[in-house]
Amino acid sequence: MKIKKFNCISCGAPKINPYSSPYIVCDFCGTFTDIDFEQSLNAWNKDPKRTERYTKEKVKFESKLAELLGKANKEAYEKIQFDYWDLYYKIYPEYLPPTINTDEKYKMYVDICANVSTIYAFDENWSKKAGEQALLQQGISYNAEDGKTYADSVPFFKLTDFYLGYLKESFSDFYANPNYKIMYDLLPPDVNLKMKTSVYVQAWIPYLRENDAQKLLKQTNFTTEFTDAVTVNGKQQSCLFCQHDVFVPDGSFKVMCEHCLKVNTVQKVFHCISCGTENPVPENPAKPINCVSCGTENRLVKGWF
Repeated sequence: MKIKKFNCISCGAPKINPYSSPYIVCDFCGTFTDIDFEQSLNAWNKDPKRTERYTKEKVKFESKLAELLGKANKEAYEKIQFDYWDLYYKIYPEYLPPTINTDEKYKMYVDICANVSTIYAFDENWSKKAGEQALLQQGISYNAEDGKTYADSVPFFKLTDFYLGYLKESFSDFYANPNYKIMYDLLPPDVNLKMKTSVYVQAWIPYLRENDAQKLLKQTNFTTEFTDAVTVNGKQQSCLFCQHDVFVPDGSFKVMCEHCLKVNTVQKVFHCISCGTENPVPENPAKPINCVSCGTENRLVKGWF
């Protein structure tokens, strides 16, 4: 059987369990490792009323933000940004990264979203780039064919090239900021970049001809790659949060329940490979850990991955 190929960015393990969330979480170490474009698109399209509500609210927020930007009221602007991101994740909980699993982390994450959006809006360099992007988007011409509207290829890919370069540059700047260090755990840069890119792709796919759509998917690495399914031994156990059955592969330390989207800790302790002393499992089981007794480095997730 062929399945979509996802390998953990921390321990290298293949994805074992079926999933319905846009986010791919490792079945062995619990690392948030990738995003599935198709599932993300399904979440966006599954409820037109929800999307209509979001679109209407977004227009209101954009009006308020434009007014505050014009008045150079940075403090009020950031507060409105917080309210916007809070609304966004309340309307689309599927898009909240699975690492944001406490109220404290949620507020921290939304605070960062609001702060970064404000900095980019008020910073002259980033504002200039946003203006360039807007001009490129306005320069796209459209044609109607067979009852559908399509964006012309050349100006669209000029916009795409600019946007992808803008994303990479802004991410480099963002993750270098010590104030946002927690984001390496909450939303790793590679996954965050893929998430932002996915949003862009989702927005434009309906307006692209088939050849252009395939070109965009290839350019953004959303062309689906399939591999043979990996079969491993394991057991069923009840989710610690919702009691639904979860398949736990042998050797797993953390596994996500696809029903409640919460990560279950499967093993809390391990025994040192050298002296046998019991040690607590670290927050990230994929990282090597030294024994508290003899100092020997232990790698918890199997090396054959």
